[in-house]
Amino acid sequence: MKNFNLFLLILVLFIFQFSILGVFFQSGRIPNLFVALVVSLAIIFGFEKSLPWVVFAGFLSDAGSTWLFGSGILALVIILWLIDKVKAIAEFRSKRYLFAFLLFLTTGVSSVAFDISIELILKAEKLFSLGVSSASLNLSFGTDYTLKTAYTALSVIAVYFFVRKIPKRSNIILARK
Repeated sequence: MKNFNLFLLILVLFIFQFSILGVFFQSGRIPNLFVALVVSLAIIFGFEKSLPWVVFAGFLSDAGSTWLFGSGILALVIILWLIDKVKAIAEFRSKRYLFAFLLFLTTGVSSVAFDISIELILKAEKLFSLGVSSASLNLSFGTDYTLKTAYTALSVIAVYFFVRKIPKRSNIILARK
């Protein structure tokens, strides 16, 4: 049941990311819900349990974007791995009062790292593959990018809440049976 709920959450995030949020935000300010998902999964479940879900979310991210398949998957897995290594050092949950700040900071840094890694992957694809179109994010760290990063950091609250509640809901449902 937990896997089905997480599957549905990722599909809902995909629908929100690529259809609904475009109505409410300008194109340069749309928060990246998949980065918020990766941060939440990394903190709650760790690297090994989160990896299949991050690959699935990256596949959906690639399907909704203009870059080649595999680019978003690779970038999200890199972010997951980096967060897992930092989490091992920092132990997020042990810092009760700083947890929200660390969650926001991790999400903001992960959003920037995701965009930079996607840009590097796209440049590498363009360099090594002659038939690849010249897709690029053209990162400019202005007001729109700052707001996008801030919106991504704020969106982690809702995503973290839903991901954290999934295991508890599944145990309650199983206990009733």
